[in-house]
Amino acid sequence: MDFYINQTQSTNGPSIFGSRLKNQLESDGLISSEESVNRINIILGESQKNKNNILRLDGLYLDSGNKLGDTDYLNNEILISYNSSNKVVFQSYFSKKCYEEFMGKHKDSYVIRNGVPDIYFNNKSLPKAKKPKGFDKVVIASAEWRRHKRIEEAIECFKSPKLKNVALVILGGYKNVNLNNVFCLPKISPEILPRYYQMADAMIHLSWLDWCPNSVVEGLGCGLPVLCSSNGGTKELVQESGIIIEIEEPYKIGEKVDLYNPPNVDINYITKKILDLIDMPKVNRSDLHIKNSAKLYKDLFV
Repeated sequence: MDFYINQTQSTNGPSIFGSRLKNQLESDGLISSEESVNRINIILGESQKNKNNILRLDGLYLDSGNKLGDTDYLNNEILISYNSSNKVVFQSYFSKKCYEEFMGKHKDSYVIRNGVPDIYFNNKSLPKAKKPKGFDKVVIASAEWRRHKRIEEAIECFKSPKLKNVALVILGGYKNVNLNNVFCLPKISPEILPRYYQMADAMIHLSWLDWCPNSVVEGLGCGLPVLCSSNGGTKELVQESGIIIEIEEPYKIGEKVDLYNPPNVDINYITKKILDLIDMPKVNRSDLHIKNSAKLYKDLFV
């Protein structure tokens, strides 16, 4: 069985998760450094021909506008790996349902959520980042910012006088915003990201049709209650650890959508929910530790 970690793009979600998983497997003694290079492979993209592979899938392509390339062609490339891999791992049940609708059921599939390492679980040895001065509460948002992530709608909420004493801190290198209570920070390395999550009180993630966002796993690991859309796989992560809101029509599994032109949402409604969110206590989501993900992956190595 081959289990290959593709780390060619060290800053994208699959590569960051792959690194965390590899490190945890080695730390737990489940594999050695030599094995992780020569025998055990995590397939994060295309599977290798003529080998028995575990294929860990990210999302598929849903965009009817073909903004990243021809959607059917891109999905067909995934389908080749999907059909040739001996086992398939999805990040969420939402992802599993979508793949099965578009590509048919796989003969041997599993759902294993992403996880984060020790440093995200209120590690006191890592000093917190400084909170913006003059604000009662801090809400954080983090992602690779594309239009369907809806950071623009989150910013719009913070124009409300009701949130004048609440700061929104945006990680990920989003453009500067001319609002006194919105702070846009450059991209931050994964090693020090927990400093920023741990200084916040809550997290907002309004993304439409996300699969299993690493940033939400990170926020929950650091104890942040999360506000998210009821569509996609994010709600499977959040569960009772935040507020799940219906802000657009339910997605019909199997449909292509104009992904980078997300539905309009009620800004006033979301603003009210942010006010509810910041009053929630910190959460304990030790279930999202990478060691739990690693054990489940290790069980597939037979």
